[in-house]
Amino acid sequence: MRITVLLSTYNGERYLREQLDSILEQKLPDNVELKILARDDGSKDKTLDILEEYVQKYGNVVSYYTGENLKPEKSFWHLVCNCEQSDYYAYADQDDVWFPDKLARGIAAIQQVENADMPIIYNSNVMVTDAELNPVAPMNNEKVYTDLAHVLIYNVSTGCTDIFNDAARREFVQYDMDRNMVIMHDRLSDLITVLFGKIIYDTVPGMYYRQHGDNVCGEQSIGKVKSFFKRVKRFFGSSNSIRSERSKMLLNLYGDRLDDEQKRLLYAVGYYRTDKKARKTLLKDKAFSKNKKADFWFRWAVRLKLI
Repeated sequence: MRITVLLSTYNGERYLREQLDSILEQKLPDNVELKILARDDGSKDKTLDILEEYVQKYGNVVSYYTGENLKPEKSFWHLVCNCEQSDYYAYADQDDVWFPDKLARGIAAIQQVENADMPIIYNSNVMVTDAELNPVAPMNNEKVYTDLAHVLIYNVSTGCTDIFNDAARREFVQYDMDRNMVIMHDRLSDLITVLFGKIIYDTVPGMYYRQHGDNVCGEQSIGKVKSFFKRVKRFFGSSNSIRSERSKMLLNLYGDRLDDEQKRLLYAVGYYRTDKKARKTLLKDKAFSKNKKADFWFRWAVRLKLI
C-alpha cells in the first residue's frame, strides 16, 4: 500500500525543510509506503537546491519536477494528473508542519468507510500558529458540514489537510482546468468528491498551520473584532459570483450523472439571480442553513447577488 504526498513549491526555502522533515517522520503502518512528489512552480530562491538535497538523502522516497509558473491551483492539479498511481494521496503546502500521526489517521478514517471504492476525502482541523510555530488556536471551533449544499457555499475544509483515495483521483483527472473553469485545487476536490462520494472531517488537528504574514486565514491571531470584519469582507468580496458560476459549470459537466436533489441544489446556487424559485430555495431551504451568524451574511449575499 502506498500514499503519495503531492507538494507544490514556490520560493519556499524558508520553511520547506521543516515541512519535508515532518512528512518523512510520519508514523505509518509497516504495510504503507510513503512517497513525496513535488512540483516546483518556478522558484527563484534555493527551493530547488533543497528539493535536490532531499532527493540525494532519501533516494526514491522524494522526487520532484519543475515547470512554468501555473499558480497553486493549476500546479497542484498538474501533480494530481501526472503522479504515479497510489492507494492514497495527500496535498501538502510548503510552510506547515505535520503532526506525526496525520497520514495514519486519515488512512484509517478512509478505510472505515463501508463503500471504500467511492471517492473519499479526509480532512482535519488544524492548529493555527505564528511564524515560529507558537500555537494560537484550532481553526474550526464550530460544527463542520460536509453535505453538498454547504460545500457549494462555504469552505468546509483546509485543503492542505486533504487525504484522498485513488477512486477520488480517478474522478479528479477527468476535469481539465485548461478547458473548464479554474478553481482552487482543494475546493475542486471537495466539489467533485461531494457529488460522487464522501467527505470526512476530523475535529482533531493534524498539523501546525503556520501564519507568517501573507496568509488569508490568519484571523485567529488578530482579535475578535478584526477577525469578524475580515470574515465578512472575504465572504462578500472575494467570492463575488464564483459560487454561482462554478455551480453552473458543475451542473453542465456532470448533470447526466447526478440525482434530482443534487441538480436542484446546483441549479439554485447557479441560477438564483434570474430564477425566483431558485432564489427562494437559497433563502428558505434548510439545506443551506448553517448557523444564525453565517446564515445572516449568507442571506444578505443572496439578496445582493454576491454568491
